[in-house]
Amino acid sequence: MQKTAAILAMMLGGGLCLAGERSGKAEVDLISSASAYQAGHPLMVGVRMKIDPGWHTYWTNPGEGGMPISVKWKLPEGWEAGPVLHPVPISFKTGDLPGYGYEGQVILPVFLTPGPEGGGKVSLAAEVAWLTCDDSACVPGDATLSLDLDAGAGEPTPEAVEIEAALDRVPQPMDGASLVVKEEAGKLLLTARLPAELDASGASWMPATPSVVDLAEPIQAVRDGDSWTATVKKHEYASGPATALELVLSGGKLQAPLLLSWEKDP
Repeated sequence: MQKTAAILAMMLGGGLCLAGERSGKAEVDLISSASAYQAGHPLMVGVRMKIDPGWHTYWTNPGEGGMPISVKWKLPEGWEAGPVLHPVPISFKTGDLPGYGYEGQVILPVFLTPGPEGGGKVSLAAEVAWLTCDDSACVPGDATLSLDLDAGAGEPTPEAVEIEAALDRVPQPMDGASLVVKEEAGKLLLTARLPAELDASGASWMPATPSVVDLAEPIQAVRDGDSWTATVKKHEYASGPATALELVLSGGKLQAPLLLSWEKDP
């Protein structure tokens, strides 16, 4: 009995969520990797979304007809939020519309940095909005999530492993990896140069920047010496010449997802 009471006290006072908010064919909650925070030390939290079977939600590049997940923070004075990080998505079609996103469960990691001063209990809040779709309908969802944390050294929470696993699935840039894009007659020539130790055989190539690459067909890259190249159709709604593109490479023989970025010279 005493052990049960101690566990409940940790869950209630240590910032762990007992239940999420339900809306739009999904349940969401705000979780933390630590049971307390320390002034000036980054804290890793996560927006956790559990999506109903048969439904999906969307990535930063939602594709045709989708909507990215939106997270707006309400933090204590002096706190700062880093970017919302997105693990590698899956590709799917909603009816005939291609898109990228998530099914089942997804956790979006975020690093929050408390101010250099202050202490005591704080309340963190996030306004989250999303769109869930299946083959026949789309349903929007929204929720205001909160998480209370005490000041102190804290201990890893049970959710810390989940957040770390999601962080491992977030594409990262790598020294020596680069992307060049050339445009001609409505097509884009993509050339990726990768370090010798990376083999992109069998990897999926996904454009993270919306409305640049046509998504009707998957990107098929072939090896050309020390580079990988692909020719793709430009997105039909792209306005003007392509000026920037981010690509995510994942799977195949790659050990971790890779982020490639290109910007047109001024």
